[in-house]
Amino acid sequence: RDAQIYRDLKGNLQVKVEQSKPIARLFIDGKKDKYIDEDGRILPVNAKHTARVPLIETEFEFRWEKNMNESSYGQKVFELLTFVEAEEFWKAQIAHIIIKKDGEIEMYPQVTKQLIEFGPPEDLENKFSKLMIFYKEILPTKGWNSYSRVNVKFDNQIICE
Repeated sequence: RDAQIYRDLKGNLQVKVEQSKPIARLFIDGKKDKYIDEDGRILPVNAKHTARVPLIETEFEFRWEKNMNESSYGQKVFELLTFVEAEEFWKAQIAHIIIKKDGEIEMYPQVTKQLIEFGPPEDLENKFSKLMIFYKEILPTKGWNSYSRVNVKFDNQIICE
């Protein structure tokens, strides 16, 4: 993230390094994987270290060369990633994010088997609130693996199949 190299008054070389913190790993078929850091920057993958972050898979190639904020859609996806990163439950629960050709989001959780149909990366508070209702109120009564899909993309609805 940042590096400062200088000599102090005694002539000693001082090196101060602040590492970037990855919040997601971007997988584009046929290309090298990349990380997305907490500032939205696109970073190369380090072969000696793997961060435990959600995997983002895309059905088409986006034009994010250096930063997610290069496009308005990239900004929305980055807001989704920072929302997940900021909430301990969602950070532990969301394992895989798929960006569909139409720009809608699907997610797979770490625990349970449901495909989460999230819709466009907008209205995050409301959609995650509905998803929390699904985890707290529906799954405990119906069973953790009773449903294969949950859809939170429509207003005032949670659709379970």
